[in-house]
Amino acid sequence: MAKGSSATVFYKEVDDAIARNPPDVSDLVVLKRLCEAVEAGDKSAVVQLTRDLVKLSGVEDPLHAISYELFYALMARVLLKGWFEEFDLLISWPQTRFGSRNKRVAGNWHGIVTIVKDQPQTVDLLTGTNREKEWQRALNGLGGAMRHFAKVDLPPAVKPGVRSEGPSFDQRVLPEQLLEAIEQFYRLLQVIFQQLLELALAKLERDSDDAAGLRKLQDLQLSLWMLLSPTEIPKDAKAGKVLDELKLQNDRRTMILNKVIRVTEFRYGRGRAKLHRFLDAFPPHNARNVIFNSLDRDDTDEPNVRGERIGSIQVSRDRQLAYFLVTYGHTWELNSRPTPVHLFRRALIKGRLGGRLRLVENDELIAFLYSSFAETLAELTRQATTAVDKSKAGAHAWRETVDIASVYFGQVTTHSRLNLTEGPPNYLTHTFPRNLIGKLLHDCGVHSVRSAYVLLSLLNRINAAHSELAGPVRARWVRLPLHVGMLIQTSNFGVVVQHNEYSSVTDNDELKRTMTAWEQTTHEPDPLDPGDAELKFHEDLTANGFSSDLDMPISSVPILAIGEPVTTHTIWNSYQKKVVPSQLFTRLVGASNAPQYQFDVRYLRLSELEREWYNRHVLRFWNTDCFDIWANSASVLTSTSISDKEYEKHKQAYMKALNGTLDKVQDSYEDQIQPEKKKLSKALRDDKTLLLPRVRIVEAARLETVLPAVEKVVDHLSEISQPNFRLQPDFVPPFARKEEVLLEVP
Repeated sequence: MAKGSSATVFYKEVDDAIARNPPDVSDLVVLKRLCEAVEAGDKSAVVQLTRDLVKLSGVEDPLHAISYELFYALMARVLLKGWFEEFDLLISWPQTRFGSRNKRVAGNWHGIVTIVKDQPQTVDLLTGTNREKEWQRALNGLGGAMRHFAKVDLPPAVKPGVRSEGPSFDQRVLPEQLLEAIEQFYRLLQVIFQQLLELALAKLERDSDDAAGLRKLQDLQLSLWMLLSPTEIPKDAKAGKVLDELKLQNDRRTMILNKVIRVTEFRYGRGRAKLHRFLDAFPPHNARNVIFNSLDRDDTDEPNVRGERIGSIQVSRDRQLAYFLVTYGHTWELNSRPTPVHLFRRALIKGRLGGRLRLVENDELIAFLYSSFAETLAELTRQATTAVDKSKAGAHAWRETVDIASVYFGQVTTHSRLNLTEGPPNYLTHTFPRNLIGKLLHDCGVHSVRSAYVLLSLLNRINAAHSELAGPVRARWVRLPLHVGMLIQTSNFGVVVQHNEYSSVTDNDELKRTMTAWEQTTHEPDPLDPGDAELKFHEDLTANGFSSDLDMPISSVPILAIGEPVTTHTIWNSYQKKVVPSQLFTRLVGASNAPQYQFDVRYLRLSELEREWYNRHVLRFWNTDCFDIWANSASVLTSTSISDKEYEKHKQAYMKALNGTLDKVQDSYEDQIQPEKKKLSKALRDDKTLLLPRVRIVEAARLETVLPAVEKVVDHLSEISQPNFRLQPDFVPPFARKEEVLLEVP
């Protein structure tokens, strides 16, 4: 088949066949004219010529002698044009007598997908000449595959407990191939989206007012949502064929949104070295890479690399666009009035950053965060009406700045779920591969190293520019089973606890309250030295931020010596010397003949159990149960026209419903997760041979359980439970805000 060069055409094979077979070439002439019309974009000619072609026999020569690849190339071009009726005729037209119809059609889809994957430029995809046009072509491909999937017969589900050999090959082959086509076209759309996003961001980096590229991406993302999303069925829709078809289509679209697809490129190691590598998800795939392995010692051959649901990817892309729009001071809706947050960010970029903002390198992020801190501090100081408010302005500005850093890492990075190389390259200078959503692949170590460099550099700048405003800074690596986090203590700003992409600030007032409760619940002696006792408390606080209700071994070491500068070399050198060789457990956990073998991996498996619980229970609690309760009460609770007595009655009913679903999710945690945590905690404490000397165990019961979604609902209930409290007409609780929809943890 032709490669798309200017000197050849994709149907050269047909030209050659005509030259070899005079005078009996009339069937071939029809095929050639159809190919020419497709290349020319002549829709009216294609309509007629397609119908002429399918009247001919594709299972007999001379058409049968034409390669399948030629027909795949023709069908791919028609599909990407969006000429679905003609495509349907071609893909069902037989070129062979062998196999069932399902097998023949599936073979055609496989051939089309192969071209799109292996030779996209030959069908005007990923050429870089007109990316918006290529987006539409890929969208046509996805739409065509979805049209077929909406009508195909799915194999019957295997009933639990019933012995069955499962669906036959003929039943599976076409649905499975259509889902493969859907995944491939969707992946292609994400590649094009990323290309357009990078171009849009490059324009914003030069001119923070130029959001046209992001606005175009919003339009493209909306068109994709419209294709994928189920259609709202009118409440008065009458039963019948039309309603049944609509329900079937919605069921199939829901299946597609729930389909888990590959979002990470990877290459499993072969041979003696067996180095598995994550690769960049965007061509050329080996441009960025990093070695990975499983934390499970028995999982060495091909560790499982998880995918993500299409629906979750869609939401992630929405949030990505929203993040960059807000970062540069733009609203989500084009014509919306900017809020104070947007105006603040615009003034920050124009006033402190000269109208240009770039967030790619660590040092660029530090400069942005410092500017944000300085401007926030100045604004809070201007607004302060008391000496107390002025004294707390720095701590408040610091908390907001750390939140900005967390949001940044949450949007530009993703957890690899597998262990990345502990050796070179330096995490602070290496270019990490990205997943299909354009997020850099990091593990806990990479996140800790980057966060340490960024936050410690930021604190140095703050202290240098604002007369030791943060006060003395002490930072430590914190080792937990198969995990590393970070702890930063400042005299005036409180404590930062960091795990993966998330960092949280606990100010000094909150620290005092929490430490008082911590001191009162101990079952074991604390150090007599106040500094050592405080460090123990901070370590426990860090452990609790990683996993509540679980006793864990813990150790920590200073990141830098007093007076040691914060540089990419010193942070990396500290990680290499202090974290990489450090251990919590004795060698028994690695001895395959010992009862303690893989004891540390039990923590990993418990986290997997908690992940499954979270996806099953917390997502339903937040996204469905709480949302539905609010939806049923919102019009009354935000009304200004009903009496206080009537309002109170509805508010109490609303609170009762929320408390009911709150109890339900808490009960599920106490029934399914807490017993497993208690079991592992007991096993750790009972075996005195597991831990190395001087490695202590966190007493988890000393601190409260941390379930952020639950805490937000509890805070909401606490707020509205006050006597005579009424919600404002524009109030929306967190679980009803689009930007706070919880996504499945992959």
